[in-house]
Amino acid sequence: MNNKNNGRTFGGSNMLLWICLLSSAVFIGLYAMINIFVEDHPRWLGLVLFAVDALFVAISYTIYKKRLKAENDFNEKTLMMERAMTGMMRSVDIPCVLILRSGLIAWYSQGFQRIIGNFDSLLQKNLSELCTLSADELISTLDADGDGDSSQSDISKKDTGSTNIVLNGRSYSVSVYRQVLATNSYYLVTFTDYTDYADLLRHTQEEAPVVAHIVLDNLNEIAEYVRVNYRSAANDIEEILKKFASEMNGFIREYNRDRYIMVFPKKKYDECVENKFDILETVRNVRLGDSSIPVTISMGISTVGDTFEEMERNALAALEFALQRGGDQVAVKTEDDMLFFGGRTKGIQKRAGSFARVFATQLTSHIASAGNVLIMGHVNPDFDAVGACVGIARLCLYCGVKPKIVMNTKNESFLACTEKLLTLDEYKNMFISAEAGLDMIRSDTLLIVVDANNFNILESSNIANAVPSFVIIDHHRKVAEYENEPLLSLIDPSASSASELVTGILEQVIPQDAMYKEEANVLLAGIMVDTKNFTRTTGTKTFSAAMWLRGVGANSEIAETFFHEPFDSFMSEVKFNTNVTMYLGRIAITESDGNDASFDRIAAAKAADKLLSIRGVDASFALVSIDGTIHISARSNGSINVQLIVEKLGGGGHFDAAAAALKDADMQTVLYRLKDAIDEYFKEN
Repeated sequence: MNNKNNGRTFGGSNMLLWICLLSSAVFIGLYAMINIFVEDHPRWLGLVLFAVDALFVAISYTIYKKRLKAENDFNEKTLMMERAMTGMMRSVDIPCVLILRSGLIAWYSQGFQRIIGNFDSLLQKNLSELCTLSADELISTLDADGDGDSSQSDISKKDTGSTNIVLNGRSYSVSVYRQVLATNSYYLVTFTDYTDYADLLRHTQEEAPVVAHIVLDNLNEIAEYVRVNYRSAANDIEEILKKFASEMNGFIREYNRDRYIMVFPKKKYDECVENKFDILETVRNVRLGDSSIPVTISMGISTVGDTFEEMERNALAALEFALQRGGDQVAVKTEDDMLFFGGRTKGIQKRAGSFARVFATQLTSHIASAGNVLIMGHVNPDFDAVGACVGIARLCLYCGVKPKIVMNTKNESFLACTEKLLTLDEYKNMFISAEAGLDMIRSDTLLIVVDANNFNILESSNIANAVPSFVIIDHHRKVAEYENEPLLSLIDPSASSASELVTGILEQVIPQDAMYKEEANVLLAGIMVDTKNFTRTTGTKTFSAAMWLRGVGANSEIAETFFHEPFDSFMSEVKFNTNVTMYLGRIAITESDGNDASFDRIAAAKAADKLLSIRGVDASFALVSIDGTIHISARSNGSINVQLIVEKLGGGGHFDAAAAALKDADMQTVLYRLKDAIDEYFKEN
C-alpha cells in the first residue's frame, strides 16, 4: 500500500514540474515574440508576464498540495479500514479460509480454526491436511466457468453447487468464491453449519405420520366352521394389534367390527419394511379350533398425502387392494408405486351374499342405462373366460340390452364349448372381433371385463383404454392400479373362478327359467376347469353356484365333453412329461419347444397341473417357447403362492394358478430368472 502511495506522489510531482516548465516556456516565448515584432513596447510588460507566470505556478502548486493531502488522507483511511476489516474478519466467528490454487492457506478466520479444532497457526498449510476437502474438487467448477483465464481482475464467482462435509460431529455446507488480482487467483471457502436444520429435517421426516387401515380377514368365517368364541378370539387379536401399535409409538382405534385405523411415525414404518411386517406372522400364529386354522389380517398403509384426509383415503384404497389380492398381506401406497408384503395363505370364501346382491343391483342399473355394452375376457380365453362372458351376456339380455362379446372365435377353447350355444338366435351375431369392438365405442359405452384385471392381457387393451366406463369381475389377485377407477369392481381371489362370481350375480337377479341350458353348461365348464373338476379351490359358494346351474339345466357330463382334447394337443402335452427337473426338492419345472400356440399353451397348463400329482411336489412350472415368447404356467397345491413368484417376472394370476409371458427371451435365460424369483420368494417369506 505504501509503495502504491509513493508511486502516486512521485507521479504527481513530475506532473507539477512539467506544468511549471511549460507555463514558463509559454510566457518566455510570448515575451520574445513581443520583443521581435513590437518595436515600441512598455518596459514593464516583461515584469507583468513574469508575475502572471508566477501566479499560475503558485495556483497550480496550491491545487496540487490540496489534492495530494486529500489522496494521502484517503489512502490512510483506506489502509486503516483494510487493517480494521482484516482484524475483524480474522476474529469473526464465521468459518472461512482463503486459499491459493494449490490449496495452501493464505488467511483464515477464528471461526474456521474453531471448527477445525486446531489452534496452532494454519498459514501455509494445505486445506486437504485439515479436512477431507480437495482444493481441485472445490475450485474446478469456478475455473471452468472462467475458462482458466487468470488475466481477469476483481471478478468474484460463487460455486453454485455446495459440498457437504462433517467436522467434529457437525455438518457443514461448503461454498467457494474466487477473486483474481493481477495474475493471482484467490479462493474464499466458507462453511455454513446446517446441523440443527438437518437434525430438525430428519426428526420431521422420522416423525411424519403414517396412516394404516387394518381388517381381520377371516375371523368371522373361521367362527362359522369351528367351535370358537368369536368375541374372545377377536379380543385376543385386538390385544396383539394394540401391543403392535404401542411398539410402533402409535395408536390404534376400532371404528367398525374387525376394522381398525392406526397412526404411527414414519421411522417405525421403515423398521416394519426391514422386518417385512412380521406382525402378519404374529397374527398368523393365532390358530383356532381343532384344525388350527390361522387367523390373518390385511393392512393398507399410506405414506403419502398432503392432508390427513388424503392419507386416510389412500390407506383405505391400499387396504382394498390387499383384500382384492387375497388378504393376509400389507399393501403400501408410496409416492411412486404400491408395495406388497405377505400373502402367504389362501383366502377363505365368504358365505355372505349381501355384497353379491348389492353388486348385482348396481350392475344391472349401469347396464340398463348404458348406450351399448361390450363384454371382454383375457386373450387366449379358457372355459372360465368364455363362461363368464356368456353369463354377463345373459344378464344384459335380461335387462333388455343386446351386448357384444369381444373374443377370438378361432380359439380352441371357444370352439369346444360354444358349438351348441352358437345355434341359438341370440348368440349368432354376438361374438365380434377386437377391430369391430373398437368401432362400437361411444361416449355411453359400458365395458364389462371378466376373468382378468390386468389390461395388458385382455383380448383388446385398446378397447379397455378407450372406453369411458368399465366394470371388472375377476377372481385373480389384483396386480395394478387403474388410471381411471372402474364404476364397479368385484375382485375376489377366494372365489374359484370368474364363472362362479358371475353365477352368483345371476342367482341374485334372474329367475332360473330365464336362462338356456347351453349357457349354463358353458358356465359350469368354466367352474370345472378352474377347480379341476371340483377338487381344488372350492368352497361353499362354488358348490352353491354349481347347484344353481344344475337347476337351470346344466349337465356335468355334457360340460365334461368340452375337455376332450385333440390328438395334437395330447402330443404337445407328452413333450413336457419327458423333460422334468426338481428344484429345491419341492418344485417341479418342465420345458418344451412349442409348435402351435393354441395347443402348446393349453398343454403347458395341463402339464403343470399333472406335475402337482407327484408326491412331494408343492408347486410346478411349465415353460413353452412360442414364436419367440416364453410362456409360463404355474400351479401350486396351496402351500406356495405362485402368483407372487410370477409377478416378479411380469405375470400374475391366482394364489395357486398363475402365468407369465416373456417376449424376446430364450429358454435358458427365463429358467435362470424363474429360479431367481423362486429363491427371492422363499427369502422374503
